[in-house]
Amino acid sequence: MQLTAHEKKILDIVKAHPEIVDNPEKRESVAKTYGLSEKTLRNRIAELKKRGLINLDTGRPQEEKKPLVTAHDEINLVAVWDTIKLKRRLITMISAVSTLTGLIYALVATIYFESTISMYPAGELGQNGGVLGEFQGLAKTFGVGGLGPAPTYNIPDIIDSRRLKKDIVLKNWKTAKFPQGSNLIKYWELDKEKLFSPRKWITRFLPKGNFSSNPQDKLAYEAILALDELISVKEEISGLITVSVLMQDPSLAANIANYIAEFVKEFISLEQQREASRNREFVENQKTEAKYQLEKSEELLTDFRKKHPIQLDTPEYQMIRSRLEYSVQENRAVYITLRQQYEISKIEEAKENLLVNMLDNAEPAVKKAKPQRTLIVILSFLGGFMIAVPVSLLLDRKEQ
Repeated sequence: MQLTAHEKKILDIVKAHPEIVDNPEKRESVAKTYGLSEKTLRNRIAELKKRGLINLDTGRPQEEKKPLVTAHDEINLVAVWDTIKLKRRLITMISAVSTLTGLIYALVATIYFESTISMYPAGELGQNGGVLGEFQGLAKTFGVGGLGPAPTYNIPDIIDSRRLKKDIVLKNWKTAKFPQGSNLIKYWELDKEKLFSPRKWITRFLPKGNFSSNPQDKLAYEAILALDELISVKEEISGLITVSVLMQDPSLAANIANYIAEFVKEFISLEQQREASRNREFVENQKTEAKYQLEKSEELLTDFRKKHPIQLDTPEYQMIRSRLEYSVQENRAVYITLRQQYEISKIEEAKENLLVNMLDNAEPAVKKAKPQRTLIVILSFLGGFMIAVPVSLLLDRKEQ
């Protein structure tokens, strides 16, 4: 900033005698010493104050501000610190507003309680072998199709399914709010008109088209979206699966988590039972067909033996006899193998497999999980401070 010789002289006087800024008697004495009138000195000091050349707090001349970036393209931390001290009021105000906003949110935010369950696959759930693997090998050996790959069940995918979430939403749950039971649509009051709904106001002015959805389906859809945010699944490398449920009621959170565990076990069990029945039917059909082929080949061999006794065999008849005997042996081997597999498939269909092991069942939480008020307030303060510092640096540079 360019200063006249007279302005530089006034600044030097103030620097040597800072008390003249607020002390009229001292100002008059110093003005006479430098050959000035008290009024002239007072007016010049007031002008320099307006231009920001004299610090209003200390009464001393304002030092020249250092650049934030040095000639070597490095941040000048000293200049940054000086700016922070100079704009400390603005920084304090922004940080305080941010902290107060975070505190208000932490106090009015919905309180959630968390319940968790843990489980891990067991038995044949994670395997592709077993009886089904033998069936597949058997089908390939004899050129029989229709038997698909071994079923695999990914537990996180089952938990994330719309089918499970819809069951949870529409199921009646007993809570402290609704002792007689209610579904989540009623529990969350999604079926009630909201006093403040900007989205609804906006949609009034938009074209609706010819499409109209069932109100209950729409409410169920909204509830499923809300529930999706409250259920989390974590799968460890070891195979352990942890499911966490957040709800406003601790008992409701525990009940939903335990329901998820039962749903997973029942779903996998029913699917495995269905697959075992399908495999048993497949082997049974193949066994029936093999028995028919065996009986047919035996009848052909018997008829040939009656018509052509072995004593009258010619080389041509010996070849035909050999082929018929080989066909009987082959069909008998197929039938015996399928009969064994059929008995195994009946056992597999009848037995109950342990497919999911429950390590921990859910219990009602004794402490709230959200909101974490202390963390919210701390982060709000840090966020406000991080916003305030760049704003202060920008304003300070503009003032220059």
